[in-house]
Amino acid sequence: SEKTKVRHRNGINKTLIQMPLPARRLLFIIMAQIDTMKIIPNGKVFTVSAQDYSDLCGINIDTAYAQLKNGARALQAQSLEVPQEELLKAFARRPSEYLKNEDEWRGIRLLHITDSCSYADDEAFVQVRFSRQMEPYICMIEKDFTTQVLMSNIRLADSNASKLYQLLRSNISKGHINFFVLPVSKIKKTLLIDKVATYKTFKYFKSQFMNRSIKKLIEVTEFTQIDMTIEEKQGRKVDKVRISYSYEKV
Repeated sequence: SEKTKVRHRNGINKTLIQMPLPARRLLFIIMAQIDTMKIIPNGKVFTVSAQDYSDLCGINIDTAYAQLKNGARALQAQSLEVPQEELLKAFARRPSEYLKNEDEWRGIRLLHITDSCSYADDEAFVQVRFSRQMEPYICMIEKDFTTQVLMSNIRLADSNASKLYQLLRSNISKGHINFFVLPVSKIKKTLLIDKVATYKTFKYFKSQFMNRSIKKLIEVTEFTQIDMTIEEKQGRKVDKVRISYSYEKV
């Protein structure tokens, strides 16, 4: 429904923000089926039909199945990149499953999102089974999470708008109900655009990234107003901004 929400741990936000559209759509449609307060049954296989994908994403059935297959392939190939300090242990299915040297790892851990994916051309559906490493980020969730509205997420085809949407929903989930203040450098890094030459200057970051993305969000999502204003300068350079917003409660 229009009010369906998806909840996930913050440790996978970086992975989600860089996912190609078909993989992101498929993943969120599946996550919407999960009761985040309970553990995923061992070996659970999730199924998504081309018809459901088409209806939810608002695209025609042929495009939907092509995206669905590409999404399954991309999801199987996608690494789950988690900072060591946000790494969660897989749920113990047996008492002695963990290696004693697990704490010796450093840096960003590269894990698998899915254990396996399949698609059936004749019946137009795909099936997905999550990896053990992915499960703690999408079920049994009690803290450090982001909540997104399913229909808003999957109907945002624009990559930049999708990134901004997740940033806003992440901050709302942290308790910043109507605004937050952050350094411009941190915002760019979170959005994975800190290396993009076009957005180096504040003028073009605002006009080319923010303003265009804001327009998309207001067209497609629950947000009705989004503004970015300068909060603090260091000399002539903009250091911090305030991003304020209003949205329909869903």
